[in-house]
Amino acid sequence: MEIRDILADVKYSHISHSPEFVLPNNSCDCHHHIYDRRFPYVADDTRNLPDATVDDYNQFKKWLGHSRHVLVQPSSYGTDNRCLTDALAAFGPNARGEAVVNETVSDTELDALQLAGVTGVRFNLGTGNATTPDMILPIAIRVAERGWHVQVHATADQLWDLRPLLLQIPGNLVIDHYFRLPPGATSHSSWRLAWELIERGKCWVKLSALYHQSQRDDVSDMAALVSCFLREATERVLWGSDWPHPNLISANKNMPDDALILSKIYHWAHNDQVRHKLFVENPAELYRFN
Repeated sequence: MEIRDILADVKYSHISHSPEFVLPNNSCDCHHHIYDRRFPYVADDTRNLPDATVDDYNQFKKWLGHSRHVLVQPSSYGTDNRCLTDALAAFGPNARGEAVVNETVSDTELDALQLAGVTGVRFNLGTGNATTPDMILPIAIRVAERGWHVQVHATADQLWDLRPLLLQIPGNLVIDHYFRLPPGATSHSSWRLAWELIERGKCWVKLSALYHQSQRDDVSDMAALVSCFLREATERVLWGSDWPHPNLISANKNMPDDALILSKIYHWAHNDQVRHKLFVENPAELYRFN
């Protein structure tokens, strides 16, 4: 299939050009979602997001040039992880999953998720109500015994409020979307929290969905923030596309130029050693691809 044919089928991205760089072998997109209306959304879902299927993502993956990827359970499905595990089976060994569970989850259910390729659980405190902050620590203790990680998505202010809890997480902790820090956020309390957690050696930062805080279409105002994480926390950075960009779809906003955003991050990484850590080594360690 030629690149023009791939581009014709790529959904949920503004395409201005093909990527002008080649990602390292075994590069990993550490944050994307699958929506498949064969699996019903939870009753209180208000966004009614359209299909963004395995086939759709495969075209997106061919375009950007990565081979590994991590499926993140969307809030539309609550704690019903059937769409997630179905997609993991379709994608095969180059995919891993982050499920959503609550305090009622059984060990048998966790066993089944692990067999499906799940290596972590996510707490989205910004959208949906399937999980609450008081569930984080009890579940974190249980999944740490399996070598799984806990991922938290919250605003920078919420994360600071959660500081006492986050410092108690026994295993690996992943913070979505760069702590939701705005450009030039070195004075924010969660900037200090980020480094406090990173210096403990078990916190990973996803450089994903830069458009959440950026005020520019080309996300160039995020350069200083992202470059600092890449430079000072090279062992703990991850890249994620956030495809199909559900927050932008639900807000009826324009799709981002994913190749341009990835190009920015690629160049902010400033050398091949950092790029290999970001795209290959760090995801392989956290998500156990090796």
